[in-house]
Amino acid sequence: MLFFDRCDGRRVRGLHALNAMMPYLMRGRNESAVYYNKEINLENALAFIRLRKNSHPELAEELTLFGLILAAALRTVALLPRLNRFIHRRAFYDRNHIAFAFIVKQKFEVDAPEVNAKVFLDPHDDLDTVCRKTQECIRNARAHGEGDGERFVSIFHHIPGGKALLMGVYRLLDTLNLAPWSLLRMDPMYSTAYFANLGSLGLDAPFHHLYEWGTCGMFIVLGKLHAKEVRHGPNPIRQRYMDFRVSIDERIADGFYFAKAAAVFNRLISDPALLTISLEEVRRELGMELELAPSTRE
Repeated sequence: MLFFDRCDGRRVRGLHALNAMMPYLMRGRNESAVYYNKEINLENALAFIRLRKNSHPELAEELTLFGLILAAALRTVALLPRLNRFIHRRAFYDRNHIAFAFIVKQKFEVDAPEVNAKVFLDPHDDLDTVCRKTQECIRNARAHGEGDGERFVSIFHHIPGGKALLMGVYRLLDTLNLAPWSLLRMDPMYSTAYFANLGSLGLDAPFHHLYEWGTCGMFIVLGKLHAKEVRHGPNPIRQRYMDFRVSIDERIADGFYFAKAAAVFNRLISDPALLTISLEEVRRELGMELELAPSTRE
């Protein structure tokens, strides 16, 4: 690599020898992928959204379950920033920003185009801010019918050999850590995590592969809401759940760290009021040390 640091990340130094060896033992993301399935009770989250919309009518159009899930993921990454690391050519990097990518369907029709969207967030963003930024991103994607990345690629699509030329130059620049931020900013595969909200299409959640292209080491698939009976005192009651299926590059952190992240994410979804207070207050509430992830860069 020509340069150690990149425009989207700073190289991690002083790693334990075993951790530093992992990218040499497992060179690709899919070779290094671990798969985690969690069924999470969303009854409190749905009730919280309903009450907050009633008490803040001006936020009614912005507050969504998907936005709440992104806010919980943001807080989890902010509290446990090693989740925001990535591996490039066997070196570890701390990402300079937090960004979540996802697909936006223009219309719920078979032939309607899909648009890649990418939202940049700050570690201190609360629920309302995350929902507002997410909805702005979705509206922009639907209004234009394509994202920045699609618009850029379409220029080369109609040139004979253009796609091969574009990807060859892009890959070379990325290998040398010289790919410009203007390119990486719009590429959804250079994100903290990629979300697939299949529940919005009424589908169950499968496990998804990781992409070798880019630096994204987490793929999170959301399934459809489903009800099940749970014991509450002497009588069973029906509550709503969602399956979360996560594919993650195990090289970026150890199993204990991932287990902690899963517990924090589950707690934030189950107690969404924690998404409306400051990050420092959340840290104290959860009894965690605070390692701030880097602020966003656009």
